[in-house]
Amino acid sequence: MKAWPDALPLYGCLTGIELPDSGFEAALGVTLSSVFVDMFGTSLLAFAPPPKPKAPHPGPWIPVNGGYTFKSRTQVAITDVSAFDGLTPSAVAWLVAAMLRLQMASPVRMAVLAAMSFDMMKSTPEPWPIPFESATHQIGPYRTNSAAATEEDLRWLRGALPVAARLYHEERFFRAFSIYDQAQWSPTLEMGTILVWTAIEALFDLGGEREKTKAICRALADYVGDGQSDRDRAYQVIRDMYGKRGSVVHYGGRVKPEDAIQSYQFAKVAFRRCIIDGRLPPAPQRVLQ
Repeated sequence: MKAWPDALPLYGCLTGIELPDSGFEAALGVTLSSVFVDMFGTSLLAFAPPPKPKAPHPGPWIPVNGGYTFKSRTQVAITDVSAFDGLTPSAVAWLVAAMLRLQMASPVRMAVLAAMSFDMMKSTPEPWPIPFESATHQIGPYRTNSAAATEEDLRWLRGALPVAARLYHEERFFRAFSIYDQAQWSPTLEMGTILVWTAIEALFDLGGEREKTKAICRALADYVGDGQSDRDRAYQVIRDMYGKRGSVVHYGGRVKPEDAIQSYQFAKVAFRRCIIDGRLPPAPQRVLQ
């Protein structure tokens, strides 16, 4: 059975997260349950063509080191998307993973999508799972490879999904958040850092500011800081991190891992506040000349 991943029902494998119980309803038509799925294997090199069409390459074969593997202990079942304001099933799958990434300290991803439950695949001849978030690495403020979801984590997901589905249709949020989310798959820390700060600039609608550095640093510090002294301290760190981004853009500078992760963390906190508040940060007031 082969199906386009935007058909219902749609199932996905989540990595980086385990459930405390057997199942959890995140929203109408979206259920998380425990599963055991490991993807393993490697690409092979062959050194002669197949003897005829559709025949295998003759040996010997040599394995290539590396490759994309994952371990999933959580399945997402999407059977109804009526609560998601017109989003497709695959967009809902992405939102589930993206909202969990804003909450969890582990690298959550929706690794594979399929048209049937992963529990049923071993007894079906052609289940045809499809790679979804399949980059070979993932950058972010993660402290562990996998974590057990707490009740607080699951409550966050349940509350965040309807807010994210509504904000998805606001052009500024979608543009900013999709750039931020894409930054985690960047091949280098430098490229990821540039994308993170582009996302922050888009989130606060600061593309037209003449003193952009000051505007971005002040807007972000005021948004993520708790109290004036905290905002002042955050401003200094944010200015330093934005300077790292500038060094990459202007003369190809390098970014240390701890500096890249700090930039990702500031963006994560800002987007979390968007979801918690249920609205975008205010755009700057510009006076027409």
